[in-house]
Amino acid sequence: MQHSADQAWVDFVRGVSRPETSKNLKTHLAEGCAKCKTANYTWSRVQKFTNEESAYAPPENLVRLVKLGFGRETERHSQTWTLAGLVFDSFTQPLQAGVRSSGALNVWQVIYEAEGLTVDLRFGRRAQSKEVHVVGQVFDKREVRALQNHACVELSTEQEQLIATADVSALGEFHIEFEAKDDLWLSVKAEDRKAVRIPLTNPR
Repeated sequence: MQHSADQAWVDFVRGVSRPETSKNLKTHLAEGCAKCKTANYTWSRVQKFTNEESAYAPPENLVRLVKLGFGRETERHSQTWTLAGLVFDSFTQPLQAGVRSSGALNVWQVIYEAEGLTVDLRFGRRAQSKEVHVVGQVFDKREVRALQNHACVELSTEQEQLIATADVSALGEFHIEFEAKDDLWLSVKAEDRKAVRIPLTNPR
């Protein structure tokens, strides 16, 4: 008997070979063919591994509960806030003449948009200082004016631990100071709108 192809051994170890084929393979193995014994051993190991793999899978009911909980959490967040999109970053713009050599005060401006709002943020930090101050203004794009409906801003960690808060003035302006750190979020909250969240990772 000639050496069989891998597909024949795969079917053999899975027990789905035709009776005649299975009988011939067993006879050939009994004759001591080293190459076919190796093929049979290899595919038998693969079959055993495949059968045992299901034992490491988490229970289906647990997977269903986790997916359900994750879905509810995602839905809860999507119903309460919207992630703002970046539309301008002064860091990507060339510096004006004379500013390149000035190290007294670093200023960084970014503009975000979401929920019909435009949020203009200007970050300032003196050299060698960890303190960052943010002067911002919120515009209502739909009414082409500053946001004026009892808005406020909140600075928090990624785990939603509140660090600072400030009211938005009648001109849509606010000011917050904080110590620079990773993974901070600025949330703009106003009546009849979802909160707008802005990531402040490593304020420059």
